[in-house]
Amino acid sequence: MGQFTLLSHNVFWFQGVPFPTDQPPAPNAEIMKRLCAIYRDLNPDVISLQEIQSEETFQMVSEQLKMPGCYCPGEELPQYGGAVFWTSPRGAQIHSSHESPLATQRMWQVVEVGQADSCLRIGNIHLPSQRQLGPEKSAAQRVTETLDAINSCELGLNFVAGDFNEQYGGAVSECLEAQGYVDAAAISDWVDRPTGISGGRGDFIWVREQASNSLLHYGVVGKQIFECGDINKQYLSDHLPLWVTMEIE
Repeated sequence: MGQFTLLSHNVFWFQGVPFPTDQPPAPNAEIMKRLCAIYRDLNPDVISLQEIQSEETFQMVSEQLKMPGCYCPGEELPQYGGAVFWTSPRGAQIHSSHESPLATQRMWQVVEVGQADSCLRIGNIHLPSQRQLGPEKSAAQRVTETLDAINSCELGLNFVAGDFNEQYGGAVSECLEAQGYVDAAAISDWVDRPTGISGGRGDFIWVREQASNSLLHYGVVGKQIFECGDINKQYLSDHLPLWVTMEIE
């Protein structure tokens, strides 16, 4: 038996808070450096990131982390891309929103990592927000995109992680529970612990129900760690990183 740690985070385009628009320039080098240091300290096997604005940004993060990975641009909104990085000997993106006929707003990607004789399938997802589509349309679109991602792989996903732009108990939660997934925070009795600097919990890591007994730890980086007033920003991002550690065979 061994352990596997997955970290997920919305990086806010590596701009820091405040940042007033959704049209990001190149990353802030100091913000990226500090965030990548936080990730490395947690020693994850896989890192799943949202709001990666370009291929160039992806390459910069890969160099900082010294981890290979894959990048998926946003579909209707290209700046809302995502990336997954891994330490395993083998890793590849096997499906993504780019190949889907669905008009995806942001992105999803499915990555397979592991050894030659065993692997884990991880979904990295960033779902539409109410701010851009309105409450009813965004809720329906979130469910549609979630199903598109998890149904892209016949073998199913071991993890679904990312920014869901929805609180626990919403339509996406109901959808994932019906598909046999459980919220890692709920298993750990941390449902009310915020994953955003202004409160609320729109970021999740879901695991297959049959593997829920293998969860060893669920954590969220403390808000105080994200304070960065010395560089004319309040926080490193508007979201906080979360991670799970599982026991695996």
